[in-house]
Amino acid sequence: MRDWLILLIAVLVGFFLLGYDQRTDDTGVEVGLIVALSLALAFAAPRRWFAIGLGVALPIAAGSAINGHIDVAGVVLVIAMVGAGVGWMMRRGTLLAAR
Repeated sequence: MRDWLILLIAVLVGFFLLGYDQRTDDTGVEVGLIVALSLALAFAAPRRWFAIGLGVALPIAAGSAINGHIDVAGVVLVIAMVGAGVGWMMRRGTLLAAR
């Protein structure tokens, strides 16, 4: 149940960041938010890291693709997946260290 709640939060974060993307021109802050939020959510639910990365990135990627920026859509997907992957690795490391 907790994993599904975190996936829902990931999609909501993605839509929040889509709104942020449309209203700002500060790319560095947005990239930091994408990485930090996908990392934190993947740390909370490491088994669903791939879905979390997609949940955070797909709303932004779809909005960019609709506006004709296919390259931006690809970059956003990569950034979110890297953040989620790092969150998964961090959680895995803490679980292995606890053994």
